[in-house]
Amino acid sequence: MKDIAIGLVIIIVCFLVIDFIYTEKNVCNKETIEYKCGVLKKQFNINIDIFGRYW
Repeated sequence: MKDIAIGLVIIIVCFLVIDFIYTEKNVCNKETIEYKCGVLKKQFNINIDIFGRYW
């Protein structure tokens, strides 16, 4: 069970790092303000606004 938990944490951290790199290149517009957008915003239209980015 411990190995599964560690694996899930590794997968989540890798996703966040890759999505952070992806957001550097992509920009979304919201009310004349440009935000950096990640995979969750582009593909699933989920608005998670953390650190001035939409993840």
